[in-house]
Amino acid sequence: MTELYIFLGVLAVFALLIFKLSKKFLKALFTSVLGGLGAVCAVSAISYFVPISLGVNWLTLCISACFSVPGVIMMLLLNVFM
Repeated sequence: MTELYIFLGVLAVFALLIFKLSKKFLKALFTSVLGGLGAVCAVSAISYFVPISLGVNWLTLCISACFSVPGVIMMLLLNVFM
């Protein structure tokens, strides 16, 4: 399990480095975080109509904030296949 946390930490540092290399760091970071949290809200709203759900807890919110929409898609795929 610690390998997973190390991997997620390295990916988060890499994402922050990419944001830092862009000229508008705070705007890029804020847009990414809002996109991820919006995707979690969209999945939560769609779960009333489609039998797919994503539990909202600290881990899912942190992953969606760090990795935005691809992180939410990854969590949905892991939820479906596991």
